[in-house]
Amino acid sequence: MVSWLFQANPKYSHILDAIQKLDRIYWLVTRYTEEIASGDGVLIWIAGKRSGIYALAEVDAAPQFMDEPPDMDIWTMPIRAKARFYAPVIFQQKLLDAPLLKSALRYDHILSELEVIRRPHNSNFRVSEEQWHRVISLLDGE
Repeated sequence: MVSWLFQANPKYSHILDAIQKLDRIYWLVTRYTEEIASGDGVLIWIAGKRSGIYALAEVDAAPQFMDEPPDMDIWTMPIRAKARFYAPVIFQQKLLDAPLLKSALRYDHILSELEVIRRPHNSNFRVSEEQWHRVISLLDGE
């Protein structure tokens, strides 16, 4: 399985509300538009003071160019959302009450290597199979 980490900045969208209220969201894709595909796993990362993994999701379709995403109302700065590539993702597990925070992940021997921790200035990141399985094991309490 191919896995990704999609990052959102709460300065630009109402991402926490969107995760809480929606089952599906259109995610901005700034890199890997030819590689992200339906069925890929996604770690949903929210940037900021309490940055970390707030949901697990699955890509529902390959990224497509859109003048505006169907869920445009979640954007606080709509101009940033126009004429971009988007991939629809379906939330599989929401972690709003117990996110996996960067403050802990940076000490994990596997997850400290997540690219978003080392170089956080993008929207989309590759996730290794080992990193994906480590997240799952943490969620399972292992």
